[in-house]
Amino acid sequence: MITWNYRVFREDDGDYIVREVFYDEKGAIIGCTAHAVEPIGRSIEDLAEDIRSFQDALNLPILALADMPPTPKERAPRDRSQNRSLEAVLQELQQGVIPPKKRNSA
Repeated sequence: MITWNYRVFREDDGDYIVREVFYDEKGAIIGCTAHAVEPIGRSIEDLAEDIRSFQDALNLPILALADMPPTPKERAPRDRSQNRSLEAVLQELQQGVIPPKKRNSA
């Protein structure tokens, strides 16, 4: 189960901000929000609880973006130049150009 909490980050310019940090089942950091977050609540009580969570972040080690694991590389776009439309495939099936796939009988 993925969990999260607020953590203080020191930015490259020396400023301190709070981000949400996400952890895997073993408690290892898997990422954080791209930007700073701010306290929010649907009621005064909710807001107070969120502020307490921000205060808890002050007691944890300060992080930097360099402490975050690298983001997975984006996959290269697939070559879709040979793709056919659904209509073309259906037409080929009706014309017998593409034989229907035989189903395994169980």
